[in-house]
Amino acid sequence: MIINSKGYELKFIQTDFCRDKSDHLFTNIYTFFSSKTKLKYVIRAEYHSEDVFVVKFYCKAHRKSNHKYSKITNRGDVLNILVTNAKVIPDLLKKYPEASFGFTGSRSIDFRSNTIEGYQKNQRYRVYCNIVQTLIGSVTFTHFAYENISGYMLINNKHDIAAKKKYLEKMFIENYSEIHNIL
Repeated sequence: MIINSKGYELKFIQTDFCRDKSDHLFTNIYTFFSSKTKLKYVIRAEYHSEDVFVVKFYCKAHRKSNHKYSKITNRGDVLNILVTNAKVIPDLLKKYPEASFGFTGSRSIDFRSNTIEGYQKNQRYRVYCNIVQTLIGSVTFTHFAYENISGYMLINNKHDIAAKKKYLEKMFIENYSEIHNIL
């Protein structure tokens, strides 16, 4: 896949500290504006112990919805939006050079037809995998795909990959109880 998109300008907004005693320590929040969709998007890079970020994004118009990560705007511009999300990685690596990254493809929910996409290898996951493999490559990270939960992990090659993978999988299972329901 050839990606010609340059994405949009990423704007850092703030760091929001987490005080719930979990492995989630803080979240860096970014925004960007899509000139094509005329919508603003929010990216949340949630930092966890062991130097790992979980990257999430949603359309700002959906911010109050419990399903903000699952809603689809259907206005196009997917490639520019995903390229802009990927820009978070090199930005965070400047401050956290040994950081690893994870994400899941949220399942789509269509309220009009009352359908909910399954957890395994969902549409967003399939698109994200192609984009990440093309944009990120394997020089800095080793890639791990988790089709059962539509998850993906980039482990920084500065670590003992096998040990880091084992630790991060355990941490995510302990901190994200919903993973138990779909593994």
